[in-house]
Amino acid sequence: MPAIQNVERRGAVYYWRRTVRFQDGKPFTLRLSLRTTAQAVARSMGCAMTAKSETLKMTLGKDGPAAKLTTVQKAGIFRQAMEGMRDHLEQVHVGFQRTEPDATFMIEGLVGIYEAMLRDFVVHGVPENVGSREHVEGRFSGLTDEQKETLIDFFADQPEWRERSHDRAAQDLRTAGVAETEDNLDIARKVNLEGRLAAALEYRRRLIDPATMWAAMTDDRVPAAPMPSAAVAAAPATVPAALPTREPEVAEPWASMTPTQAAERFIADNPKIVGDARRKARWTEKTRTQFLSAARLLEKSYGALPIRLVGREDVVRLNEHFSRLPVSHHKSRRHDAMSLEEICREAEAEIKAGTRDVKTIGLQSTSTNRHFLFLKELVAWVGKQVDGVATIDWSDFLYEDDRDARDQRDAYTEEEGRQLFRLPIWMGSRSLGRRLEQGTEIWHDAGFWVLPIAWYTGCRREEICQLTLDDIGEENGIWFFTITDENGGRVKNRAAVRLVPFADELIRLRLPDYVKALRAAGETMLFPELRTASGKRSYGDVYYKNWWMKIAKKLDFIEPGQAIHSFRHTVTTELKHREVFLETRADLVGHTMSGETAGRYSKAARLTRLKEAVDQIPKVTDRLQPLPTRLLPSSSRQPRPARLKAGE
Repeated sequence: MPAIQNVERRGAVYYWRRTVRFQDGKPFTLRLSLRTTAQAVARSMGCAMTAKSETLKMTLGKDGPAAKLTTVQKAGIFRQAMEGMRDHLEQVHVGFQRTEPDATFMIEGLVGIYEAMLRDFVVHGVPENVGSREHVEGRFSGLTDEQKETLIDFFADQPEWRERSHDRAAQDLRTAGVAETEDNLDIARKVNLEGRLAAALEYRRRLIDPATMWAAMTDDRVPAAPMPSAAVAAAPATVPAALPTREPEVAEPWASMTPTQAAERFIADNPKIVGDARRKARWTEKTRTQFLSAARLLEKSYGALPIRLVGREDVVRLNEHFSRLPVSHHKSRRHDAMSLEEICREAEAEIKAGTRDVKTIGLQSTSTNRHFLFLKELVAWVGKQVDGVATIDWSDFLYEDDRDARDQRDAYTEEEGRQLFRLPIWMGSRSLGRRLEQGTEIWHDAGFWVLPIAWYTGCRREEICQLTLDDIGEENGIWFFTITDENGGRVKNRAAVRLVPFADELIRLRLPDYVKALRAAGETMLFPELRTASGKRSYGDVYYKNWWMKIAKKLDFIEPGQAIHSFRHTVTTELKHREVFLETRADLVGHTMSGETAGRYSKAARLTRLKEAVDQIPKVTDRLQPLPTRLLPSSSRQPRPARLKAGE
């Protein structure tokens, strides 16, 4: 007798029997007599009972806590969506190869559209006006006009996109045997979009390195979807031993937490300490930003997968991206919506076009080390929350610097300092817009004052650039800076909070007059022109881009690794040669002293002692003539708007 699904015969009577599992995973077996001995009647009744039981199962689960998708079910939706998207892209790619002379360009463009679209939907959801010009202009402002038109045409060719997305989510729930509640539909839709995004990101990697094709297709990091009960029932008796085992369930939010989400959770759960807990290093705005940046870079390279699934191959891929990224990555807001691969390829195209120097490609070892050390900390922390996180030997990705710490950044010599301050900024400029061309005009602003202050104090770039007028005082005839994290500033560590006196040379050049002029003009910052409208960029970064990069090009003695920070090495080296106490030097530049005697029981040097120290720094500006203060026009002292490149 042919088998009838969920129907068996005991003696002469047919019975309907089915075992179902609700969301708690526990089996429940229903067994009812059909009270018939006729095969045709049993088949008809069995089919009706099976269909009705499915509806009953979903109805029972709607209002209870078991109506939620489990991690395994979400993983199944993710894998199915990823595989479907893989197949779709492969079919389209093959079609392009048959008909298009430049198939690679065509498929790269399509994948790029999918990446931008799916990433936006994953993050922001699918809007009601999806595909409209208003939607594209509002959500994809980083794209060029041509890309926006392409995206609008893409949606026009696929009407009712939102409705079909809803239907796809509903089908996923039916396949998983889960109630179609509003929450479940939204979650299923999001997981489906994440799976398709992951496939698009993977396909881009396959276009670059076709050798990864079958490795990607056999990726077993994502758990397989559970087999339908009908398929299990129809399988031969010898198959169950070979069926794939289910991955142990992981509780939310850890099951689906992305690298960026994990980084945000890490910062929230560890509000005071980052790095080695024994050092008790406190978070600053800069370290928070750097920590989140490392996680975002991993996510852009790795895809929208849970961080608990990160493996060595993902770190290898990220390291490869680091070697190809331009040093200016993510300085433009266009990069926010671009994948790392897109940014790398754009930089490579600029090199071929002659608009970018090949020396600007590849992150410096200090940057890659910082990113990997932060990621090492993050992945280790995730491993403490869930089981199964891969063990990664991060030392393989860290660059070692075997130089003596004193040789890692060269100090400037006295002659180099004199050469620096012979530039037109200090000797006389052609005009306000041409400060590095020889002339007779001099203005007093960050361009004029930051480097003299750095030379005669040894302060850090950000410490100088972020100074407010309230941070400057006078006591017993000694003018001084207060380096603090108050008034919106930030410092590197506790030792960095200190008083730093004006050297006599700064007073001779009339720095106090500049301070008084700003106060009279109603300003609050020592260098108001370094502010940005967005407030996202630090004052020091603005100075570096607007001034130091231009100044450094005029100085042929600048070596790799030398920048404004090298002024600190100059100060400490010169004061050491003049036999200024180590403790005094440390108090001046804001270094932490180790040991009980030098550290705990030695109080900060008196302001008068620090004044004696700064006045021993070699005078390299003695040829400059002190002139009456000439402030920038008030319009030039306003916060700078963000500068956009063409196409932004």
